[in-house]
Amino acid sequence: MSDEVEQLEKAVSGKDEQTMVNITLNHSTEERVKLRDEYQAKYGRDLLKDFESKFGSEFRTCLIGLFQTPAEYDAYLLYTAMKGIGSDKELITEVLCFRSPDRINQIKEEFQKKYKKDLLAEVKDETSGDYRKIALTLLEANRDTNTSPDVEKCAAIAKELYEAGEAKLGTNEEVFIKYFTSLSPDDLLIVCKEYHKAYNKNMMDTLHNEFDGNTRDLLQRILYGLYSPCEFYATQIRKAVEGLGTSDAKLIRSVIANYDGDMKKIKKYYKKMYNKDLLQEVKDDINGNYQKIIEGLLNKSN
Repeated sequence: MSDEVEQLEKAVSGKDEQTMVNITLNHSTEERVKLRDEYQAKYGRDLLKDFESKFGSEFRTCLIGLFQTPAEYDAYLLYTAMKGIGSDKELITEVLCFRSPDRINQIKEEFQKKYKKDLLAEVKDETSGDYRKIALTLLEANRDTNTSPDVEKCAAIAKELYEAGEAKLGTNEEVFIKYFTSLSPDDLLIVCKEYHKAYNKNMMDTLHNEFDGNTRDLLQRILYGLYSPCEFYATQIRKAVEGLGTSDAKLIRSVIANYDGDMKKIKKYYKKMYNKDLLQEVKDDINGNYQKIIEGLLNKSN
């Protein structure tokens, strides 16, 4: 891979975006990470920092995401979300709710390794209230893995949730937090079905009625993350490209998180929900070498 590392260094030093597009799209994530590490070993420079100094805006953002492992990228997103004054709760929520317990443990390790900080302590400092309780519990990565739900038990939990929310004035938040952060995806799905069956109420609507702000978003995205992530990412990409301008950060992370996995399903959801072709919508909204990278990633999932 020595020749490829030299080609990479030449492209970075010369700010050759077209060559960077070719290198990026012609290698897998594993291969790109190997190139990054060999670049560091040969030239004594951090490739990601070189990206920051040599390339601009969205193109740079794509490269930084694509030359990291998925767990490294998630750690980077969380660091970015909490850097400076205030925090980006939407970004924190997205990472925590759409990653498996194993992945979350990897993210914690990468965060400590790269930033020399404890991720739980950082999230605790940057959040408050029920949002903090939920976020910290998700970071503990102790969600049940049961795949054979006990319907009777799930129906009892559905009743408990109803009595903690819709059936009374006010909300017993602790009951929702307990079950939404501990039940396995299969159990929580059956709980939601039994809830609708018994009370003719949609759990998403109940969360909307009983909670507000970032806490509501977090709980709703837990549901999306457990049993409908493709629908969620289809809506995220739609939000990124609809109307005037583009939410580039949202688009880039949605594509990077899914191009090598569920993007084919996301495209189908997008067509079904909006009667539009996702790839064409994205192509119409961005341009230049930034467009070439995103289009190339989306085409990998055809």
